[in-house]
Amino acid sequence: MNEPSSAPPGSGTKPKFLIGGVVVVLALAGLVGWAMGRAGSTAYFLKASELAARGPTAADEQVKVNGNVIPDSVERNGLRTSFTITDGRADVVVTTHAALPDAFWSAMAEDSNDVEVIATGAYDGSRFTASDVLAKCPSKFKAKT
Repeated sequence: MNEPSSAPPGSGTKPKFLIGGVVVVLALAGLVGWAMGRAGSTAYFLKASELAARGPTAADEQVKVNGNVIPDSVERNGLRTSFTITDGRADVVVTTHAALPDAFWSAMAEDSNDVEVIATGAYDGSRFTASDVLAKCPSKFKAKT
């Protein structure tokens, strides 16, 4: 038969939960530290005027620039696309050989003056050569006027 133990019931589970909780917290802290320590993980983007004021980047330095596409500036030749972005204070010419996202082309097809992009690449002082371009999806929930 079962013999009664001298320890109160449930007294063995408290240390297990405490140790388990500490392990989970340490694992999460380690993952956050690892992710934040990776190159470019905390990189933010520069506005077009900030990039122009900063000047050319180093050959191996990748930066992100943000701005609105000037509608009549888009030129396409195969995969090579060139367009100008602005933040209202400065303009930057962006050139890329990467395929642009559908959100870019659909917003341009709607003759939208609000095509916002974030481009990653290098700036030589006059032209930004992008290896990647992200386009903000146009809002489908704007009020009709």
